[in-house]
Amino acid sequence: MASFDVNTTGDDVLKQFSQYAEGKTFVIIGPSENGIGAESAITLASAKPHKIILINPDIEVSFVVIDLLDNKSVRQAAEKIKTLTDKIDFIINNAGVMAVKHYATSVDVVESQFAANYLGNFLLTNLLVKEIVAAANMGRGARIVQVDSLGYQLGETNVEDINFKEKGITALICHPGVTLESKLLVNSSVDNESFADAYVLAIKRNDGNPLPPQNMVTLKQAAGVVLFTALNPSFRKAAPAFIVENAIYTETKEYTLNEETAEGLWKLSEKLVGETFVY
Repeated sequence: MASFDVNTTGDDVLKQFSQYAEGKTFVIIGPSENGIGAESAITLASAKPHKIILINPDIEVSFVVIDLLDNKSVRQAAEKIKTLTDKIDFIINNAGVMAVKHYATSVDVVESQFAANYLGNFLLTNLLVKEIVAAANMGRGARIVQVDSLGYQLGETNVEDINFKEKGITALICHPGVTLESKLLVNSSVDNESFADAYVLAIKRNDGNPLPPQNMVTLKQAAGVVLFTALNPSFRKAAPAFIVENAIYTETKEYTLNEETAEGLWKLSEKLVGETFVY
């Protein structure tokens, strides 16, 4: 098998794993222009998937329009997706914002970054579980990929950890790397001073030790991490797992693995979206 590292692109991944994408249905949230989601979708197209459903707040071609800051919009998007397919093999929760310039809340009065990066994806994924399970029940497995960041180390932010292994579904989180080619920073308040402050905080939270240097990656390499996480069959047994530089990350902070905190986040999320999900 070919080796995969920080230099791996989406095209490299498909050379090895295209058979796991062929004939499958993908849902990708946040395929904005010059973004990781769009690059992932463009690359996937060469693997002859059955269908790629793209969810985007600004563009509608054969896309599904969604506003992750509005639970009503998320529910409408889920209903639209259900008219397009009855099976979802992969759902890639890629949409997100970072360090927005001005404090804002969602339509449902939830802080905007929490709502866009987590809560909207939480609601949409749960609303589509029936379709995800339907794909898994065909014996080929199904996968939920949450595109995330090593930035979680700056604070005790808990990532959602849905483990559907008993239903043939694997849940994975990936850090696609740091790229300046996407538009993530366009509406961000991050500047050199903010980066310096964050670095000091990171060292403090890491027991005074500097974090390993982050390799800058291209958009194609970032998409490579997303597709590697989605298509690599070996991750099925490893899930739930955090994928960094195309390998399972073994230095995950202990607080993210606290089951009591995760349960509390799940219950809070249900309260915020006004619906209970039982599996």
